[in-house]
Amino acid sequence: MRSTPCVILAGGGSRRFGTPKGLALLNGRPLIARVQDRLKAQTDGPIAVNTGSPNIYVDAIDLIVEDQLTGGLGPLAGVHAAMAWAREQGAAQVLCAPVDTPFLPMDLLAALDNAGAPAISASRGRAHPVCGLWPTAFAEALEHAVKDGLRAAVEWGAQSGAKSVEFADQDGVDPFFNINTREDLETAEAAYRVSSTRED
Repeated sequence: MRSTPCVILAGGGSRRFGTPKGLALLNGRPLIARVQDRLKAQTDGPIAVNTGSPNIYVDAIDLIVEDQLTGGLGPLAGVHAAMAWAREQGAAQVLCAPVDTPFLPMDLLAALDNAGAPAISASRGRAHPVCGLWPTAFAEALEHAVKDGLRAAVEWGAQSGAKSVEFADQDGVDPFFNINTREDLETAEAAYRVSSTRED
């Protein structure tokens, strides 16, 4: 098993959802726990959460990584914080994944690592640059890009030369289906029941 450190990105405001998404229950467990479970099955490395509200997740996960680039700069600030934190751990790369994607592929890290960092995820022909494997040595480059006004993760992916790795649906579900609304959570609940039934 790989020992790559991972950071769950939970810095969004959850405006459409109404409450912190990471604590929303999917089949009885918080989304952050669902994502953490998927990552734990793929790495022996430390798993942290990036959030601007550490008090929200202090009981859900041991390691919390706060943004170094402040001012509500979006997900790239979280990716930068992940790179900086992982580099402090002596790691050459770090895997980032959003807190609202509970169906992450079980071969996510292996596939991205085999492609070689930097590498980002894709499904159904669409890139998911927030879910990627990044060299920690890119921290300064990303810091400069964000300070120069870069906000779109897809642009950072292109600018950094990240390779795109396509992942297939799992039980008819996009593995990067993300939960933004209560309706999305209901859809995820239904998909989770189908998946659990097939696994049984």
